[in-house]
Amino acid sequence: MKSGVTVAQVSVSTKAGAGESGITAQLLGYAVTWILPVLAGLLIIWLALSLTDFYYPHAWVSAHIATIAHSFATHGIIDLHGIPIENFDPLTTQPDNYLHWPPFFYYVLSLVLRAFPDSIRAMHLFMAVIAIANAYLMWNIASMYFKPRAAIVCGSAFLLMPATLRYGLILLPANLAMLGVSLALLFMLRYLQSADAGRERLLDLGLSALVFFLACVASWEPFLALPGLLLAYVFNRRSEILKTCFCWAIAAIAAGASTLAIYALSDPTFLSDLWSIFTFRLGLTQYLPMSARVHPVERQLETIDSLNVFSSAPHFFEAYVIRTQLFCGSLGIVGIFALVLTALRRRRSFPNNSFDAVLLPLCTVWLGWAAIMQGHYIIHEYQMILASPILAIGVACLYSLLDDIPLATRDSWLRENLAMLTNLALPCALLFLGISAVAITVRGDGEAWHLANFGRRIKAEVPTGAMVVTNEMSMVQTYYAERHVIRGVPDGAHLESKLGMIQDICPGCALYLAVRRQSAQKFRDALDRLQPVFEDDNFIIKKISRAEHSH
Repeated sequence: MKSGVTVAQVSVSTKAGAGESGITAQLLGYAVTWILPVLAGLLIIWLALSLTDFYYPHAWVSAHIATIAHSFATHGIIDLHGIPIENFDPLTTQPDNYLHWPPFFYYVLSLVLRAFPDSIRAMHLFMAVIAIANAYLMWNIASMYFKPRAAIVCGSAFLLMPATLRYGLILLPANLAMLGVSLALLFMLRYLQSADAGRERLLDLGLSALVFFLACVASWEPFLALPGLLLAYVFNRRSEILKTCFCWAIAAIAAGASTLAIYALSDPTFLSDLWSIFTFRLGLTQYLPMSARVHPVERQLETIDSLNVFSSAPHFFEAYVIRTQLFCGSLGIVGIFALVLTALRRRRSFPNNSFDAVLLPLCTVWLGWAAIMQGHYIIHEYQMILASPILAIGVACLYSLLDDIPLATRDSWLRENLAMLTNLALPCALLFLGISAVAITVRGDGEAWHLANFGRRIKAEVPTGAMVVTNEMSMVQTYYAERHVIRGVPDGAHLESKLGMIQDICPGCALYLAVRRQSAQKFRDALDRLQPVFEDDNFIIKKISRAEHSH
């Protein structure tokens, strides 16, 4: 009797333990399936709603792009002949063209400004929608290779990557371009995996090429997906991949030709200026802007020496290893190793699988830009946003590997703890990464705040239709001033030498000099004889009369 009671107790205990284990597994499954993506989406939306001004790190980029979009929203894309103008009225006889990047993103953002005039929050929410759409596409792509939970982790990881939360809401053309690349890859996968040889399959191929064309007219980075796709064909030898590569190449050529035609027809100096900035970004030469330009496109680059990160091991380590860990997190680094392991295992098991056709284009966009355009990648750390898609897939690979281990484990204690690690510790690590990145972004940049106040003061003191000269290079004060600002005039002597040229581009326009107090000494002689308009402990604004040119 005692023995029977003991066996029954053990049986009941075992069933209870199994029941508790099942409930725990179910709760952990909810954490990944529902809680993680919801929290990721809410986090980036909250961040977008919180960013009501351009005050965060690299806010000058957002102010720069927003100013261009404002020009299109004000004058119309057709009336400006599709040319990006990074300034406010008056346009002058020498419009402040910015022709270093394709224009499609500027056109799209101008539509947002037409719908929500001067709303910085609306622009940030638009970027949040782009990020969430990209995460959705990453989930769709991952669903073709992983279990449902791993695919959800992939989409959530994209949103929670530090690079996404720090730079995904900056008004960067690369963010829209990478959305286009992801969508093009999804259509390509549907084409590759479809068993139907009919019209629907050809439609997927055509849509893939069309979306890739739009990605290429949004930014230069997607062009680098082509070598990756060609490499995928070399590995797989599937004719469908080669056909896709051919269609993408045609789309890229059409996008490049369209951009060059729009810009070259409106600005004869475009090609030489683009070549100058290209060789500088390659690390081959110093930047040499056009001497006849009143508006310095990127005058601060004149003082920067070209940098070749391959010249020494410390330069290489700092540029590519430390930076990747800083903006992608240790989890992203571990995900890279999991990604390589998963790719090798899939290639050994399924030699003709399409996994390579996803990974290699995403890799060549990120690593190709980092290696070829090293000057841009090193100076502008926000280009780490290019790494977010491939690192999100890496985190999904890590989750999938951890999720498969318990299936081969007989020990129930070890199985439960591995499940806890996979479904609780990994999502929590992702959330901590995201929250830390949000804290850095929300903390803001004091310099950007000061420049925004400088711009507001210029707007209050300088009448509409006037031009303003300043030594500041940032676009933050230009956006908030809503006046035509000639930036980057280094000192009074340079102002004297260029004053006639500046006045000639808008003969009937009033001209003002605006500087911050810490820069006043550079313009002391000019400030002493100019007509005062406004002066306090922070800013000085004075009017330049027509007689000054003959002084």
